[in-house]
Amino acid sequence: MKPIATLLAAAAALTLTAQDAAIGARVHGLVPMGNLRNLTDSQVGLGAAVYVSIPLSRGLVLRPLVGAQFIPKGDTLGLTGTKTSIASVDLMVDALWFPDEDPEHGPYLIGAVGGQQWRVSATGTSPSTQSATRLGLNGGLGYQFTPRLGVEVRGFWSPIDKTLTATGLMLGATARF
Repeated sequence: MKPIATLLAAAAALTLTAQDAAIGARVHGLVPMGNLRNLTDSQVGLGAAVYVSIPLSRGLVLRPLVGAQFIPKGDTLGLTGTKTSIASVDLMVDALWFPDEDPEHGPYLIGAVGGQQWRVSATGTSPSTQSATRLGLNGGLGYQFTPRLGVEVRGFWSPIDKTLTATGLMLGATARF
């Protein structure tokens, strides 16, 4: 728990030093791929995050965030009568690069890295629960329509264990307050 407290303190310190920092939120849908698709029978998930947007230069913005994802129970491929749901809590940092150097309008690239606490819960014929904290990576494209509203498309990856890797796509909307 100590590393999480340290990361939160560092994120808070960054927000105090940034003059133009803004709080924002992201809501997104998840389309699981690979192992996740097999575990949840391709159930679509939902997620949300709260972030602090910190401009570093005209074209670069950092967004430390706390978020969560949930994929509802779906039939597990190969295990008749078993349903599996997946959830995660995330502590990540997004880096946004605006090629036009205008973080209030236009397209941008996203890269993110951080920690993810995963929970995989199966019920029915083969019940089990698995939790793991792992590295999470994602990246994609976004478009800022106004200084407050944008959309993003991302791919995500995180190894939950040796036989299970979380991969998929996220489609979301962002709002700065």
